[in-house]
Amino acid sequence: MKRLILILIILVALATAPVASAGCLQVTKTTMQFNGTDAVFILDYKLDFLVKIYVLAFGSANIAPEIEARFTSFDDVSVRKIGCEQATVVVKNVSHYSNEYYFHNSHDFGMTIEKLVVELPDGYSRTYLSTNQTPDIYYESNSG
Repeated sequence: MKRLILILIILVALATAPVASAGCLQVTKTTMQFNGTDAVFILDYKLDFLVKIYVLAFGSANIAPEIEARFTSFDDVSVRKIGCEQATVVVKNVSHYSNEYYFHNSHDFGMTIEKLVVELPDGYSRTYLSTNQTPDIYYESNSG
């Protein structure tokens, strides 16, 4: 009985205590993939132990603001999936199309990204460490 009461107290404390958004997740890698003019970002991260328990118990809504904060300098952003170790974010219209090529002009993140892996549709990838912007890139259209 005492164990059940202790579990209930912990669950009530977790449910009523807001998750601190600053620093509740440590992004280990950000992968940028291109889909036409759009970019798909996959964030791999580690959550603090208590935050992980909270997410497992109550969902990921409280860590969404910290994930979205990484993309405030971009325009049309939508978080598609948030899990305990990975999130998927789609940013619309980060590239433009001309003469069978897509061109992506560098874009600032507004923060330092420790590890950015850029994967092109042809399978080529490049890793950037401690960067605060996406690289200037062009890639061939697959529709031709």
